[in-house]
Formats: sequence, C-alpha cells, structure tokens
Amino acid sequence: MWAWANEHSVEPRKFKTLKVKDFGAKKKYENLTNAHFDGDKYTGWELTSIAFDILGGIGTYRVISDHLEIYFLLTDQISKEEVEKIESELIECGIHGKLRKAFICQHLNNQTKTGFEEAFETYRGMELDEEDDLQAWCSDCEKERLKTDGWNDESMEFANIKLVCENCYFDIKEFNINE
Repeated sequence: MWAWANEHSVEPRKFKTLKVKDFGAKKKYENLTNAHFDGDKYTGWELTSIAFDILGGIGTYRVISDHLEIYFLLTDQISKEEVEKIESELIECGIHGKLRKAFICQHLNNQTKTGFEEAFETYRGMELDEEDDLQAWCSDCEKERLKTDGWNDESMEFANIKLVCENCYFDIKEFNINE
C-alpha cells in the first residue's frame, strides 16, 4: 500500500507520495497508481527506487514483520537534538504505542457520547505548530467554560484534563461526532 492511501501515514509525508502516483499516471504504470497491489521483494525495491528518484531520497530501508514488508524512503536528515526533542513530545500509550500527546477532559470517552469541542479544528496526522496541542472537552465542560467566562481554576477543576495519545484522541473524536 502506498503512503498516500494509508490512513495512518503522517499527512505531509503522505502527500509527498502523490508525486509518485502522478508520475505513474503519466507513464501508465499501475503499481504506482493503485493503492494496493501484490508484489514480492523485487517489486518493493523497484517501487522504492522509483520513489527515491522522484522524491529525492537520501536512503531507504525495509522492515519485515508478520509476512508484511514495509519499505521506507528517507528524504531528510535530522540531528540527535532534533530526535530528542521529538521524543520528548511523545507519550507511551498502552494501545497505540509511542505517539504525540493530546489533552481531553475527564468526561470524554468512546463508550458514551458526551459531545466534542476542540481548541481548533483537527484531523489525523496534521502537523501542529510548536505551541499547539490537541485539546478537546465535552459539551458539559464547554457549558462550564462559558459560564465561568473561559478556562479558569473552577472550569479546569470540572474538566480534570487527562493525557492521551493522538490516536485515542481521534478515536474519541470520531465516536463523539458521528451519529
């Protein structure tokens, strides 16, 4: 599966691979335009090398697990300090692994619909500005926030904000906004 078809790919990286898809459309090469296709290790390396050329790669690697081969194209090099900064902004989720932090009120969950209010409109995989976090609260917390004229000690105590990973955040969001 190409990154552009994978809902779990990070958006900016995902959309870069659309250049490969466009190239495949121009050259009528279906393995570059079909989201899913059968292949072997030679097909994987062939498509990775095409993407390497189109996207300006600096390296590649392959991961094999449970009869699945995943090919990665490296396009940027980052310093150890940048890696440490990225790592410091992640949390370990018992369900989803190591992901970005998100903050939700104590009432939000994926068993009971409670409404879903956000600090700003979000979507899976979006890049955040350095000062932004994924933040959401339920309808009752929104009423409390408006009653107290914004977030203050009283409304924060009512919300009792908790930390979750971004996948839990979006799972809860989808549950609460879908009817």
